[in-house]
Amino acid sequence: MYQTPQQYSPMMPYDTPSPRRRRVLPLLLLPPVLFALLFFGGSYAVSPEPDVEVQAGFAFAEIDGRDVVLAPYARHGVRGMFQMMTQDLFQVRLAATDPTTGEVLWDTQLSDRLVWEASVLAAGQRYAYLATDSGLIVVALADGSVVAEGAGVQGLGDAFATARTAYAYDRENSRLMAMTATGGVVAVRLDEVVAEPVDPETAAAWSGRLSVQRGPGAPTAATGAEAALAGGERIALRQAPGGVPGSVLVRVTADGHEVPVGATAFHDGRLVVDGVTAVAAATGHVLVEHQRSVNDPGVALSLVSLATGQVTATLAVDSRVGRALVGPDGVTALAAGEVIAAVRGDGRVVSLDVGLADFFGAHR
Repeated sequence: MYQTPQQYSPMMPYDTPSPRRRRVLPLLLLPPVLFALLFFGGSYAVSPEPDVEVQAGFAFAEIDGRDVVLAPYARHGVRGMFQMMTQDLFQVRLAATDPTTGEVLWDTQLSDRLVWEASVLAAGQRYAYLATDSGLIVVALADGSVVAEGAGVQGLGDAFATARTAYAYDRENSRLMAMTATGGVVAVRLDEVVAEPVDPETAAAWSGRLSVQRGPGAPTAATGAEAALAGGERIALRQAPGGVPGSVLVRVTADGHEVPVGATAFHDGRLVVDGVTAVAAATGHVLVEHQRSVNDPGVALSLVSLATGQVTATLAVDSRVGRALVGPDGVTALAAGEVIAAVRGDGRVVSLDVGLADFFGAHR
C-alpha cells in the first residue's frame, strides 16, 4: 500500500548541535591564535629595523614620465619571527624612488649575499643595467623585475665576468660595454638584452677601460673645498674672519673677486659636488657637508641660498656623503651611509624612505 512521504511537522524533533558543542571549536583555537599573536606580533614589536646602507652606484631614470632615483642598498637583518622565517637575512635590493614626492615605485631583491655590491650603469626607456659582483643584471623599469642576469644574458652566456669593472656604459653610442671572462669585448644596445660582438678597433679601445679583475669600483669624490657655478664663477669655503672657528662661504667671480655668501660658519665644512660642479647650483643653492657643532662630531647637510646666504634646510646624517648626483630636473640625490636624500629646488633637504618593510616583509 502506497504511503505518502512523511511531512515535516514543527512538532517533530530534529538533531541540533548543542550550544556547548558550538563553543568547543573556537575555544580550542583560542590558545594557538593567542600564541601566534604574541610570538609573531610581539617579536615584531620589540625588534629593531634592519641595518640599511645605501650603495654609491645609484642613478636617475625616467619611469612613466617621472625622474626617479634607482638606488641599490644593502639590508642586513630581519624584523620579527615572521620575517626571519620568510626573508633572507642579508639582502641587496634596488629601489625606484621619486625624489620629488618620496614615493617608492618598486623595491626588488637582487642578491642574498653578505658582501655584494651593485652599480646602475645606465637606464633606457624599458630597462636599467647594473654592474654587480655577479655580473651584468638587466632590470625592467616598469616593475623592477630581473629580466636577465649573469649567464642568462644572451651573447654572454657562461663567458660572463663576475666583476663590476668588466662593465661600463658607452654614452656616445648608447650601449653597454662588457668584457668576457676570456678577454673579449661585446656590447648591449640600450633597451635590448642581447650582447653582440664589436669590431676589432672598438674592442681594442675598450680593452684598456674594462677589466675582469675583481676589485672596488672607481672612487667618487662627492665633496671639495671649491666648486663651479654658472658663468665661470665658483663657490668656495674660506676660514671665518675674526678668529671665529669654522669656514664661511664666498662667491668667487670670474675676475677673482670674493663676495661673502652669508655669515654662517661651518665646522669642518665641505661643498657637496657632482663632478666639479656644486650640487643644487641650478636652483640657486649650494649644499655644505659639515660637523654639527663644535661639541658634536656628527655629520649634517645644510642647504644655503646663494641669493640671501641663509640656511634654508639642515639634515642630520650618519656619515659623510658617498656620492651626489644632479637629476634632469635639477633635483639632487645623494647617499650618506644609511640615508639617501633629495635636495629639492624649493630649498628643502629630505631623507627618502628606502629600505622600510611592513610586518610581512613587503617593501614600501
